[in-house]
Amino acid sequence: MSMVVKHGIATGLVLTLCVVFFLQSLGLPTTAARLPQILIIIIAILGILMFIEAIKKSKDTSTVTEEKPKGEKINVKRVVIFVAMITLYIFLMDIVGYFILTPLFTLTALFYFRATNVVMAIILSVGFTAFIYGLFSMFLNVPVPTGIFL
Repeated sequence: MSMVVKHGIATGLVLTLCVVFFLQSLGLPTTAARLPQILIIIIAILGILMFIEAIKKSKDTSTVTEEKPKGEKINVKRVVIFVAMITLYIFLMDIVGYFILTPLFTLTALFYFRATNVVMAIILSVGFTAFIYGLFSMFLNVPVPTGIFL
């Protein structure tokens, strides 16, 4: 399967999800719907640009002898474990609450992927949680799951 076809399929999936999520956002209050709608539009534009770039690259490489780039193999075990972590995060969100679970999830993900050192992981986890709290709870007045803090 050519790269253009793969990118076309990915773009189609992204645009389909964008339409679904945009339609879901229409049920939100106007102020709460703005941010998701803006993000959905940005994601749709980036998906389309990704497809256009794939087409341009395929035209450029068709004139040159085709050499397949050697990419890294996907570590299926790591992907499955991360998907399980996300699933557990979603399942526990209403039970434990956003403000406990999100920093723990972020820390665990950063350590699992060895993305950064301990201090930076803590700063990112707490900072991201505080940012989301400020944005959704204080600015947009959208409630987040509080779990055991009810």
